[in-house]
Amino acid sequence: MLSEKYEDLSDIEEDAEEEEEPAFVIYKDGIGYVPKEESDRISQQGFYGNRCDDGRLEIKPVEMLHLLERKRIIVTTPNGLEIHAEDIVSDRIKLDEDLWVKYLVFRDLRSRGYAVREGFGGGIDFRVYARGEKPGQSNADLLIYVMREGIAISLVDLDMVTEAASVSRKKLIFALVDQNGEVNYYKVAQSKLKGEDDKEND
Repeated sequence: MLSEKYEDLSDIEEDAEEEEEPAFVIYKDGIGYVPKEESDRISQQGFYGNRCDDGRLEIKPVEMLHLLERKRIIVTTPNGLEIHAEDIVSDRIKLDEDLWVKYLVFRDLRSRGYAVREGFGGGIDFRVYARGEKPGQSNADLLIYVMREGIAISLVDLDMVTEAASVSRKKLIFALVDQNGEVNYYKVAQSKLKGEDDKEND
């Protein structure tokens, strides 16, 4: 397999949003819950979260970090104590040591105007939809595997993510975050080595 830089994720800034009052989010067990009366506003504007049966919107840590940075939400504990981005990272980092790196990739993709959803397992961190496509109404176009500079992917993980991409018939993209927090994207292509049978035909 050969890696080459992936240039199709072009730089188009995410549309600016009108200033509005932030929604209050209750943080519990690593998940943020947007009240029913605010869930449509948060979900529709940015394709965030998953709807609960009771009408609330459930948002994951990377989504909360992004919404906090954009001043779209205020996060509190069930007891009403306000918490900040660093509190969320500190709370979840033991369970997901790559949380901040994943957030950097999520933020970068969103800044380019893409709808981004969490991966479906098998080592896939995110699903990315073509511009103009809506999660739930169309299928993701790209699968993203997040890597940190200086940390190699194991052969087991490489096999797992390439198999996941092959089965789902989607493009697999590696998002490499360097030590400065910058994100570069690489695609993986299969390459067949020349064998003895091929040599005989030369």
